[in-house]
Amino acid sequence: MPFFVYCQARWGHCDLYMLTQAAGWGIVPDYLAVFRPESYRWLVPALNNPTEASQLSMTFGAVLLVVVALCELIPAIRRQAGVPVRAGIYFCAATIYYLSVSGVACVEMESMLRYAFGAYALIVLALLNFLRQFRAPPTWVRVLGTAAVALVSAVGLCLQGWYVWNFTRGNWVA
Repeated sequence: MPFFVYCQARWGHCDLYMLTQAAGWGIVPDYLAVFRPESYRWLVPALNNPTEASQLSMTFGAVLLVVVALCELIPAIRRQAGVPVRAGIYFCAATIYYLSVSGVACVEMESMLRYAFGAYALIVLALLNFLRQFRAPPTWVRVLGTAAVALVSAVGLCLQGWYVWNFTRGNWVA
């Protein structure tokens, strides 16, 4: 928000970022891209193709938002949940996701990897808050969960290393 206020005060346009995207890269927002099935890609991307990874990231984000919505709605329908504290967090995540998809739809979801990160971080934080309401699981479940998180983190770190290596050799990443 302060960025938009600064742009309005300094240059007279609060949408300066959007104007720059349109003038420099020909980005025209497609606000219905989230609702089009052809926007989603289900194939596992090649390691040397960041555009395919971005397309899968968009699909993953949509699936994650739907799963989280179902996880939150089922207890609410059964009236077992109080007022959801996480509703605002989910709203922000869905808004970030929607605006990101709308902005990169015209370039086949290129760079969605970096635009979706903010939504993913919010969803993870809200999901951790959701899991806090349950009693502590048995030790073997916690160990298994910790091992899974460590494995996913290691794979993510390796993938980041791969993209950094590609970027330092002049290839487009993100």
